[in-house]
Amino acid sequence: MQALTADEAFLTQRLSGRVEQVFSRAVNLFIPETQQLLTLLSNGCDNAPNSCRLALTQCDTLFRPGEQVQFCDSGIAVGEDKWIDTSSCQRWLATKWALTAEQFQQIPWQRWSEMLHQQLRENETLFLYRGDNIFYQEIARVLQQRRQVLYQALVQQNNVENAVAEFIGLGIGLTPSADDYLVGLGIILFIRGHPAEKYRKAFLSALQYARNNTTLLSAVTLEAAFHQRYRESLGRLIASLITEPEKLTSQHITDIKNIGSSSGCDMLYGMADACALSHQSGGNYVNQGSYKKEHIF
Repeated sequence: MQALTADEAFLTQRLSGRVEQVFSRAVNLFIPETQQLLTLLSNGCDNAPNSCRLALTQCDTLFRPGEQVQFCDSGIAVGEDKWIDTSSCQRWLATKWALTAEQFQQIPWQRWSEMLHQQLRENETLFLYRGDNIFYQEIARVLQQRRQVLYQALVQQNNVENAVAEFIGLGIGLTPSADDYLVGLGIILFIRGHPAEKYRKAFLSALQYARNNTTLLSAVTLEAAFHQRYRESLGRLIASLITEPEKLTSQHITDIKNIGSSSGCDMLYGMADACALSHQSGGNYVNQGSYKKEHIF
């Protein structure tokens, strides 16, 4: 089968590993020597860090957990009967966005925050869960409690690392809800030139401390996001935020919602809070007119 696109980290891999998890549109490969996860994606998925898109619509009919994987110069051998040709694979390079002080001021942060929140329903993210499942009710309560602690830590510029560390790993699934929220939060707060970019080190330090509290896939995703490496669909929303700040495209929102079962919605929830924090920090002309807000970053 043919590899279509992949990022540099995937294409330069030369070690061996195994198939770890198989889903309908994705296959996670584990590399023991580096404790790293790489992902094979179907052609309908968007590009992402540490991943490779294949000319394939379904993955779960071909791959099996436990199959051996060997990376070579021209391709990848999987099991005893599969070869992925990477010789003509196109390199995917995510755009590295940056904000000038003027751009930061021009973005209607509060409006973006409100619009993103309005796109989310209570059955789409555990943060808003209102159902009858007692277990989910408790997770939702703790998620909101620790979300508020983290939000206040950022506002007050105090104890940020501990607040992040206590948040990591909370939730269910391969990428828990709290981690997906942190991905969304970091994608905006750590744009180069954003006043909150200085907290990147605290977030990374918290991840190092609490790494064992979450899954390997989630830890890898968090680290990449904190370094501004994220899925193509997320990049399109950031591009719109910076280059067309007065316009919010519903298709961009829908594309993110389609990430995982609820991961995309959890990310949007974090992005909405990041926009609200950006507004409080002085964005969207809050220092002009008849009142003045204190900068929080």
